[in-house]
Amino acid sequence: MRHNNASMELKFSIIFFALVLSFQAMAQDGLEGIIVEKFYVSTEADNAGKLYSGDLPKGSVTYRIYVDLKPGYRFQAAYGTPTHPLIIESSEKFFNHIEDGNIQPNIIPERAYKKNIALLDSWLSVGSCGEGHLGILKEADDTISDKFIVFEKGYFRNKKKIIPFYEKDGMKRSEFVPFPTFFKMDSVAFVFGSATLSNKLKIDNAAWACMGKGSVGADSLSTNCVLIAQLTTHGNLNFELNLLIGAPNGTSQKYVAKNPVGEESEWTHPDLIFNSENKKNKSKKK
Repeated sequence: MRHNNASMELKFSIIFFALVLSFQAMAQDGLEGIIVEKFYVSTEADNAGKLYSGDLPKGSVTYRIYVDLKPGYRFQAAYGTPTHPLIIESSEKFFNHIEDGNIQPNIIPERAYKKNIALLDSWLSVGSCGEGHLGILKEADDTISDKFIVFEKGYFRNKKKIIPFYEKDGMKRSEFVPFPTFFKMDSVAFVFGSATLSNKLKIDNAAWACMGKGSVGADSLSTNCVLIAQLTTHGNLNFELNLLIGAPNGTSQKYVAKNPVGEESEWTHPDLIFNSENKKNKSKKK
């Protein structure tokens, strides 16, 4: 088993870095931007079941991070290198559900989302938001309520400045849900594992990826927004992202948060750097 794991890691390493090295400039870039959705803001009532869920202070915000791509493009990986580290951090600890939380949503059972606030767990993804479901922006969610997911009474009732869950839950049932592959990311378990308490993920020689061609959004022919993370915290959220995007012709495009090298090897985009405190201040000025 140990030999097989080593072989799989080596295989992934070869494939991932081959994609990076085989980057070719395109006439048209595929990254529209990064969308940070304020998915939910917790209330005092949401903390009622903390014996099973863990403590969630009132006013904690659950953010969802989507990679907004042009139609035909695919999310392949989020990565960090020594010259381009990937950073996700908060001024407070990230919330991880102690009973049903996980580092990725694919293996959080659908039945768990009916219980207390399991839906607010922090994790990394390549499109999924749970077993059998793709993540979709709530404003774009035109699906009817899922009769298999009925939240426990008293939870998720907040509707101030957000679309309430009982109207749109940001989940779209799908027969095909992409699974993430983690490469050299032992630290992710410490940051986003069940019941862990940390406020920063930094990787400089690691990645999480969707193997093969990559993943597309729930509506790939129009919005094509791929969910890559859900983060719940009572503090400010900051990140610097580096992405590998698959183009329709089979090549890959590399986007970095800072200091791109050459116009034909690395690109950048202002949305790859985010600070929630800056967003709040800009809103107040308006």
